[in-house]
Amino acid sequence: MDHTDKISLKVFWEAVEQQLAAYSTDELRAILRAMAQVTPPSGRRAFLARLERVEGAAVAASQVIQQEDLLADIDDLAQEIDVAMQHAEPWEERHEWGEYYDEEDNLGPYEEFVEPLVELFDRAEAAFDYGNAASGSALARAAYQRLFELLRTEDGYGRGVSASDLTGVDADEAAARYLRAVYETEPPARRPQALCEQMRQVPAWQFGPRPMLDDLVQISPRPLPDREQFLADWIAFLRTQSAPSGSDVDAWLREAVRLAQGTLGLEALARAEGQTRPRAYLDWFTALEEEGENQEVLAAAQEALQALPARLPIRAAIADHLCTAAAQLNEAEALRLGRWEAFVAKPTLPRMLDLWDVAADEAERTALMQRAVEHVRDYLAHPPARRDEMIRGDDGLERPAWIGQSVLAHACLLAGDWDAAHHLAAQGKVLGWSSRESHQGLVVAAFLVLLSGQTLGALPSNLAQLWQWGVQYSVAAWSWGYEEEGPVRERLARAYAEQFAAAALSTDRQERFLSWCLDVAQQRVNAIVGNKHRGSYDKAAVLTVACAEVLQLRGDQTAAGALVKDVRSRFPRHRAFQAEMKNALWRMERGQR
Repeated sequence: MDHTDKISLKVFWEAVEQQLAAYSTDELRAILRAMAQVTPPSGRRAFLARLERVEGAAVAASQVIQQEDLLADIDDLAQEIDVAMQHAEPWEERHEWGEYYDEEDNLGPYEEFVEPLVELFDRAEAAFDYGNAASGSALARAAYQRLFELLRTEDGYGRGVSASDLTGVDADEAAARYLRAVYETEPPARRPQALCEQMRQVPAWQFGPRPMLDDLVQISPRPLPDREQFLADWIAFLRTQSAPSGSDVDAWLREAVRLAQGTLGLEALARAEGQTRPRAYLDWFTALEEEGENQEVLAAAQEALQALPARLPIRAAIADHLCTAAAQLNEAEALRLGRWEAFVAKPTLPRMLDLWDVAADEAERTALMQRAVEHVRDYLAHPPARRDEMIRGDDGLERPAWIGQSVLAHACLLAGDWDAAHHLAAQGKVLGWSSRESHQGLVVAAFLVLLSGQTLGALPSNLAQLWQWGVQYSVAAWSWGYEEEGPVRERLARAYAEQFAAAALSTDRQERFLSWCLDVAQQRVNAIVGNKHRGSYDKAAVLTVACAEVLQLRGDQTAAGALVKDVRSRFPRHRAFQAEMKNALWRMERGQR
């Protein structure tokens, strides 16, 4: 579910009441008439039906709440689902070769229970929204508890109705109503323990964001009873629970401190416990940013980086806050230092490009890239320990960056350390250029572009395709799902355009690199076509003709023709490869991109 445009129920009702209070009766009639006027013909009956229901809405809601058979109806549906699950095996046998086969996520025989479940969730919602704090919350708590148990029920084939199947039911709001009902029906002394237990149960019935105390506040226009006392009790209770940074308990404690004590509380928490709760620093920075205190953010982030161990992954997020504040304050030196700290903590390709972008001139860019080369080498030589367990709501801030050799290859190329890039790529394999571990294809493509003497925007068609593949595969290697690849490719294109324009290779290096590229190309073509890797015939053809394009641009038409003729004659019976060579040559001749 998309939460970007969603507002809480509390905020919604407050806005509704504020709007209603601003209008007279005649004005409200005019608003309804205007709404009726823009109602499409197909929606007119539904509009009239809603108007007819408005007058009796409160009475109808009250009747829903008073229905003592709500829980009985849930139990009846549970029995029906149980019976259906007892007959799951015969159903699977009847439909084994039918429309449901091979669709593990299909509801199968349980589709008929979706509509009754949605109706029961609506009734539980009405019980919570329209009942008094005692009877309504008690009924809602019992109803939701049983409904959530139904959503956890599966047959032996893993089928059942889940929260995602219930169209029109907001699972996050349902969980918030249930937790608020738990809060309102527990005695004050038991609230922290009971609420913690139930908040931990939420992942069992719905997959979504971590439930937070503020969800309970925002789910109802009613004030949270005993709020101040509970916050004090909640903080004291959570401190007794042992939990790592980034866990549910850690997040709930930091939230409680923010709600109870504001920015000053977060500052005190960060300074006292920041080394064990580094996210407290981030909460503190966020609160300061909301208050527009950029100078304080800059100082606080510098303080945090001094306090936390080097190479701790979350230092990258802390440095990001520092950089945001420095940019707002036009503190260029602080911005450069922040970008470096973020890169040291997580030496990913996007963060290396941040270094490139923040440099004042070409000399500084080269110096930064050379430092990046050394750091990436050290990082790869001493990789961080992998942490396989996933924490609910994990945003990756405390996970180390797991990078490959392609990041080092980019660093060498952007530093203008061509010999280092050559040495690195020479150890690579001629197959598997599209894998996340390969970097040879990137370096070969970069060298061929450099040797062509052309700008990136003027490359011949096959060389342009080869370069595009090299960048694409290397970008995919670093991606962990937190950033889009497209913007990174665009940033790389700008960086390499600058780098290639400023590059100058000696004649000796040009000859050496060209000879190496041609040799690698021959080896790769032999490995692909000779071993009949048909899916890569186009790649072998593009590489071959890209080399010929470079030779042509360097004025060696004879060598270009001999290269193409040699490759084509080596595999005369490989018709699919010959077809790909024909296509690549046609693009070369036509100059199409």
